[in-house]
Amino acid sequence: MKHAEIDMEKAEAVAPKVGVIPGLSNAEYHSGPEKSKSSTDVIRKSPAHYLHSRTAERKETAAFLKGTMTHDRVLEPEEFWNRYAEPFVAPEGALDTMPDMKAYLKELDLPVGGNKPDLADRIRAADPSAIILDDARAEHAASVGDKQIITAADLAEVEAMHGQIMSHPKAGKLLAPGSGVPELSCYWTDEETGVRCRCRPDFWRHDGVIVDLKTCLDASYDGFQKSVWKWRYHVQAAFYLDGIEAALKQAPGTTTMPAPKAFLFVAVEKTAPYGVGVYHLDAQNIAIGRREYREDLARFAECERTGEWPAYSPNIEAMSLPDWVLRREEYEHADDGEVA
Repeated sequence: MKHAEIDMEKAEAVAPKVGVIPGLSNAEYHSGPEKSKSSTDVIRKSPAHYLHSRTAERKETAAFLKGTMTHDRVLEPEEFWNRYAEPFVAPEGALDTMPDMKAYLKELDLPVGGNKPDLADRIRAADPSAIILDDARAEHAASVGDKQIITAADLAEVEAMHGQIMSHPKAGKLLAPGSGVPELSCYWTDEETGVRCRCRPDFWRHDGVIVDLKTCLDASYDGFQKSVWKWRYHVQAAFYLDGIEAALKQAPGTTTMPAPKAFLFVAVEKTAPYGVGVYHLDAQNIAIGRREYREDLARFAECERTGEWPAYSPNIEAMSLPDWVLRREEYEHADDGEVA
């Protein structure tokens, strides 16, 4: 697929960021043209999917938003209530349902016909002191401005996850306030391909350990091992370790933070009892992740050079069942051809 994307060309022409930049908002960080680890995930699927992702509307799911809240509560607790507003609490006696409104209008000896907005308007005109739930909710939203209103249920779960993380003997120490700096944006140019890259470590400790906080369904060893493979966290570990080191090398005066020496995952479950696990990948796993992201960056560079952003193979490909199915078949039916 040949594609000349004007917006991409303009973005790539912007003077490149380099080094470690503090204070960028999440929106500012994600608006840049640099390739991130999540970019490598998409181009691993296909260059066409990556090109589409550049202009596709980003949809934030409820699970994503809850994960963001948890990150903010754990990593930047002093900023939490600057970004979020207390849950809305319905005032006592607020009128909400049509039966409630009709009953109140009967008390006022007024007509009860019409739809819900009609009933509300009639009540407002007859009794300005009456509290209508929709009005109270709208007033609360207006009073908090740009802050995101958090629900009572979400707040309870976020607080529970925060409590389990900070009470964990290892996770609590790794993420202790003052032991590092959260959300530092790192920029570099990959020397081999010339691709501009970025990463944003969750928590960069003063001892050089990079800590990444993951909310998940299963934080057990087996459960999180599946997540590492599914979401390519081994690629993230390699990409971040190499990228932070490159950012420090290419712009040494932009931070006083030390070179990264390890990458750890703190995994917390999103449902009770909100179990926590802390994991690191060995050198072999990091090497696999490094090989994969290097393949992805090379693919970026080739697509940008040629202007070709293909999807899948143009050829007829031989298809086979997954290797694990074939191994199971070989094991379970190894004796089928033997004579008794």
